[in-house]
This record gives sequence, structure tokens and C-alpha cells, in this order.
Amino acid sequence: MARAFSRAVIGIWRPVKLTVLRISGIDTQAMALQLSRQALYLNMAVTSLAVVVLFTILLGSDLTNKYMVSHSSSELPLFFRLTALWAGSSGSLLFWYFLLVLFSTIAVYQTRDKLFNRLPVLYMLLGFLQLIFIALCLFFPDAQPFRQFPQAMAAGRGINPLLLHWAMIIHPPILYVGYVSFAIPFAIAMSAVITGNMRNDWLPLMRRWSLFAWFFLGTGILLGSKWAYEELGWGGYWAWDPVENA
Repeated sequence: MARAFSRAVIGIWRPVKLTVLRISGIDTQAMALQLSRQALYLNMAVTSLAVVVLFTILLGSDLTNKYMVSHSSSELPLFFRLTALWAGSSGSLLFWYFLLVLFSTIAVYQTRDKLFNRLPVLYMLLGFLQLIFIALCLFFPDAQPFRQFPQAMAAGRGINPLLLHWAMIIHPPILYVGYVSFAIPFAIAMSAVITGNMRNDWLPLMRRWSLFAWFFLGTGILLGSKWAYEELGWGGYWAWDPVENA
């Protein structure tokens, strides 16, 4: 997986390099933009592979994997073994990063024919956001879900009992989608501010992404309110998700 993370770092560096060359006045038109898009697509493929590998570890109850032992168990039902992906901090970071790369890839594809000076800055901003999560995965052991024990453990600890609820299957992913998708309108708006290019043909794209993000974030908060009402100790509808996410 270290090789996969290294490729992801290379994929993020290309948009940054493109921006530097652009500022330097070197010709970096269609070819450089195309290379940057391809690098981001490659990053999407590598990150998807990492998520698939972790899902496989959780489904197969690999007792040599520290994350699996800490947050899952072979005795859990299938759905809850899958939810272990976002039950711990390192798995949640990987899932969050996967969504960020996915939405960045979609945004890059949507803007592929817009050859204005905002594109290099847009790619750089999206790459910088991804670089933050790559740095966590590379330099902080607690953020690495693929760490292993020298030998297999006897059994997994299982998931936190408070998380054994139907909402655990859909609530965190919906909430994450809402959070992460706001990165796209942020990057679009900041690219306009940085370049001074205020062409309003980007506004429909930014509006769609903002509505998409608000819909999922609102839905996630409502689901979390229901979950908090049904779970003892979480204080009811308005005492957990609306407060924590506000």
C-alpha cells in the first residue's frame, strides 16, 4: 500500500507543477492540462484499490490487520463488518479521502472543456486538499488502516456497541458525502478569487454542487437525530448530530 500512496502523491503533485509552470509563463496549454487530468484519474484508481483492499480485509476478518481487530469481528453480521470501514479514525480518513478524490475526479471531468486560466488553480486547490489526507496517511501511524500485527490475533474486538444500529450503515456515508462535496464549490470559488476570472458560466456548476452537498448534509443530520433519539445517553433529536455538525 505504500506504493499506492506514493502514486497518489505523484498524482497530486502534477496539478501543483502545472500551476507553477503557468505562473512562470511556460506554455502549458492543452497537453499539460490533459496530463493533470490523467494524473487525477490515476489517483482515483489507486485510492479505489485501497478501499477495496480494506473492504476485503474486513469481510475476510483478517486477524493480522490492526484496524480489523480493533473495529470488527468475524461474529458480526455482514453489513456491520462493512460499516467497520468508517467505525474507526483511520478507516474514516481513508473513506473521506476516497470521496474527496471521487468528487475531484468528477469535477475535473466536468470542467475538461473549459480552457480558461482558472483550471490550473482549480486543479491545484483540489490537489492540495488531497495532499492533506495523504500526509496524514504517510506520517501518522494512527491514520494508517493497513498496519499489521507480527502474528494473527485470536479474535477481533468487534464494533462499539453504541454503533450497532441500522443508521450506522447509511448515516456516516451520507454525512461524509455532504461534508466532502463542499470541497468542490469551495475550490471553484477560490479559483475565481485567485485568478480574478469572474466568468459566470461556472455558476451553474457551483450551484449544482452546493445543492448536492446541502441535500446530503441535511439528510445526514436528520438521520443522526433519529439515531440519537433511539440511542440511550445521546440526548434525543437535537442534542447530538445537529449540535456536533453545526
